[in-house]
Amino acid sequence: MADQGWIEPVESAGRSLRGPLAAVYTLTAAGFSLWYVYTSGLGLVSTESNRGFYLMFTAVLVFLLYPARKGAPKDRPSAVDFCWIAATLVSMLYWVDQYADYAIDRVSAPNAWDQGLGLVAIVAMLEVSRRVLGPVIAVIALVFLAQLYWGQYLPGRLSHSGMSVERIIEFTYSTQEALFGVVTATFATFVFPFMVFGAFLERSGAGAFFMDLGTALAGRWRGGPAKVAVMTSALFGSISGSSVANVVATGAFTIPLMKRIGYRPEHAGAIEAIASTGGQFMPPIMGAGVFILATLTQTDYLTIALMNVIPATLFFIFLLYMVDLQAVRTGLRGMPADEIPRARDVLRRGWQYFLPLIVVLGALFVGYSPEVGAFWGIVSAVVVSWLRRDTAMGPRSIFRALASGGHNNTSAGATIGALGIIIGGIVLSGLGLKFAAVLVEFAGGSLFLAVLLVTLISIIIGMGSSTTGSYIILSVVAAPALVQLGVPELPAHLVVFYAACLSNITPPVCVSAFAGAAIAGADPMRTGFAALKFGATLLIIPFSFVYAPALLLYGSPAEIAAAAATYLVGYLALAMALQGAEFVNGEIALWQRIVFGGAALCLLFPAWIWIDLLGAALLVVAWAPSLWRRRMAPGES
Repeated sequence: MADQGWIEPVESAGRSLRGPLAAVYTLTAAGFSLWYVYTSGLGLVSTESNRGFYLMFTAVLVFLLYPARKGAPKDRPSAVDFCWIAATLVSMLYWVDQYADYAIDRVSAPNAWDQGLGLVAIVAMLEVSRRVLGPVIAVIALVFLAQLYWGQYLPGRLSHSGMSVERIIEFTYSTQEALFGVVTATFATFVFPFMVFGAFLERSGAGAFFMDLGTALAGRWRGGPAKVAVMTSALFGSISGSSVANVVATGAFTIPLMKRIGYRPEHAGAIEAIASTGGQFMPPIMGAGVFILATLTQTDYLTIALMNVIPATLFFIFLLYMVDLQAVRTGLRGMPADEIPRARDVLRRGWQYFLPLIVVLGALFVGYSPEVGAFWGIVSAVVVSWLRRDTAMGPRSIFRALASGGHNNTSAGATIGALGIIIGGIVLSGLGLKFAAVLVEFAGGSLFLAVLLVTLISIIIGMGSSTTGSYIILSVVAAPALVQLGVPELPAHLVVFYAACLSNITPPVCVSAFAGAAIAGADPMRTGFAALKFGATLLIIPFSFVYAPALLLYGSPAEIAAAAATYLVGYLALAMALQGAEFVNGEIALWQRIVFGGAALCLLFPAWIWIDLLGAALLVVAWAPSLWRRRMAPGES
């Protein structure tokens, strides 16, 4: 099979697999994807099979590809890795086989096998998380397990009587509340099928099409490659399921282009990082987090997608403001004309790649579940690839797309078991509501301070987790606090979700910015701070959902339009204040930056109409000298 080109080398940060070992990994990844493609569209399987197989396949792939330590073999799994694989298979298959019997006969009375293999499964899931993402999430999970046992030593209202080791293992492993709870169910049922859909869309030629379309639409503008990065990441980042994966996929093309026309390496990496992060909340698909959000809030997926249209659009408009002003300030131009395809030609060659997205949305609009939409999206991606001979997917391409889907899941899926353990610890001890009460008390009942604390907590938690992982933890411990302070449930969860996205670009640990820095050859910390500057609106959006709910379509059409317009102008003022430039004459004086900043403050933190009018007036005052100079010198470029 390898000789025929079906098997490609497989690499991670710590290990490379080739030959028979690559074949084992690739076949496992392809089988993983194929099983969930089948269950999404055609198969009815038990709940325990759906959840257990997801954790099992994910763990096996991680143990094959990620070494346990620096001194472990780099070209093959070690004997220890195979022991971990065997332990995972036994503990997961046992749970799948025995869950029905446990639920009928052994509730609150687990046998020795339940306890022993439960401990094995818990340790295995912690090891999976540690290998892929480092120790932070695993340590957090251990802390939440420890507080179950030593609950009587917790301070104040967080205290509880403590629980036995047997009870902790039973709740974490034998029930469907923790390790195999809602987080695992959502990823297995909704998120992973969309990851496979993204892999098929990429293999069908859609990835190249979206890149060419972005280049055709924005390449000739000043700072063109940066705008290409913004547009392609908005398009493809929505379906990739991971901001880091999107940085790697699109950044390999856009970052070198940005550097070539004059962007500093840290700016090139930062722009790609923040654009890819924005893809996580860009409709129609909104990455992986929207499915968790929909499940936890019991809200229709399309409702969430529609509510995010205005905030996501405003976010990307601000990012385009920022990259354009960066180009103005530094004198950057667009791409050479001979490297820019005509939009008409690009659309003529690839218009069909919009069809899979339309199929997915159509399935959702007529009432099918998201996983069914993902299934038909996969089928349609294969079909549209056949419309051109050079992109037609045959058996080899389909196999590679399946393998790519399974492989792409390893980084996101590695956190799921540990997150389930964390959620189990919170649920069993009732810590979620207790922490919410403590947060409200600490904030002194101030909604503004509560949102600020949620944002700070998200940055801390996000240092060792993905966007989805951070959101899951915060949704249990922080969103209830906002609800207690009067924020409706869905906006409260959106506050938490956008705050979780912020951790991707916030130093000292900002995984998306670090990925962009690696491609750009830039200093990671400088790239992180630059990404935070380009994505400054992520610091504001959580507050806007609380104080300007019209952005989430709460209110009359006039109120929604007024809020959107106010934020559009406010983001313009903020961009000019941060970049120290305006669109006509380039750099501006310090006093203008300060006044632009004041205008942004007035417009972006709504209180009374006269505050908005003051912001508009400050914007005119700050911009008037530049516009006057432009009028006096109309020939200036």
